[in-house]
Amino acid sequence: MSRYSFHLLDLEGAIALSQNVACVDDLDALAQGVRHSDHWAIEIWDGARLVARVKLGNAPLDSRDPHSL
Repeated sequence: MSRYSFHLLDLEGAIALSQNVACVDDLDALAQGVRHSDHWAIEIWDGARLVARVKLGNAPLDSRDPHSL
């Protein structure tokens, strides 16, 4: 198990809350992020490495959207 940092983002994209979550790997972290995206957009970090960004409601990512990767 690894500890990932989940940054829950407010509507402006600022960090509203951070928590450490135990996950098996990146895919497990992403799955947990998707499950928690009903109320927050979430950035998932492994140390200094951005693993994934999950938009509010798991909305599709869009390259024209600055909040998407």
